[in-house]
Amino acid sequence: SAASQSKNYPVWTRDFNNWLYGTRKVDLLRSPNLKEVSKPGESVGEFRVRLQQLAREQRDMQVEQLRKKFGPRNATLQERLRRAQQAVDKQTEQAKQAKFQTAISVGSALLGAFTGRKGSSSTISRASTAMRGFSRSIDESKDVARAGDTVASIQKLLADLQVEFDNEMAALEARIDPSTEALENISIKPGKSDILVQLVALVWVPYWQDPQGSTTPAW
Repeated sequence: SAASQSKNYPVWTRDFNNWLYGTRKVDLLRSPNLKEVSKPGESVGEFRVRLQQLAREQRDMQVEQLRKKFGPRNATLQERLRRAQQAVDKQTEQAKQAKFQTAISVGSALLGAFTGRKGSSSTISRASTAMRGFSRSIDESKDVARAGDTVASIQKLLADLQVEFDNEMAALEARIDPSTEALENISIKPGKSDILVQLVALVWVPYWQDPQGSTTPAW
C-alpha cells in the first residue's frame, strides 16, 4: 500500500541517497612515486603492469632531461680539453724548436771559441745568443708543463661530471621501480553533491506461471 502513495517516493529517494553516501566507497591503490591511482576493478597485477609502462615513459623523459642538463657542461669541457691539448702540442713543438736552436747557438759559440781569437766580439755575441736561447728553452718547457696541468685539470672536471651524472642516473633508477614499490590503499567515498538518484519507481516484472504453479521470467 505504501508503494501506491506518490508522496513516499521523494522520501525513499532521500533515504537511498543517504545510504549511498554513508555506506558506499571505492577501494583503490596509489603509487607514491608515480602519483598514479588504480582504476575501479583493476587488479594489483594489472595496476603494476600499467605502472611499469608509465615508469618506463617517465624514466625515458627524465633521462633525456638529465642528458640535456649535463650535455652543455660536457660539451664546454670537451671543447676546453681540445683547445688545451692543442696548446700542449703547440708548446711542445715550440720547446723542441727552442732546444734545437739553443743547441745550434751553443755549438756555434763553442766552435767560435775554439777557432776564433780569444775575446772576439763575434764569439761573445754567439755566446750571448746561446744563453738567451737556453733561457727561452727553459721558459718553453715551463709553458709545456703549464699546458699539461691545464689538460689534467680539465680531465679531472670531466671525470667529476661523469660521476655526478652516474649518481643521478642511479638515483633515478632506484626511485622508479613499480615491481617493489609499496602501494598505498585509499578509499574514495562519494560526496553528497556527487550523488544523483535519477529515478525511484515501482516496477512490475512479468512472469509466466505454469499449471503446476512454477514461474519463469517472461522476458
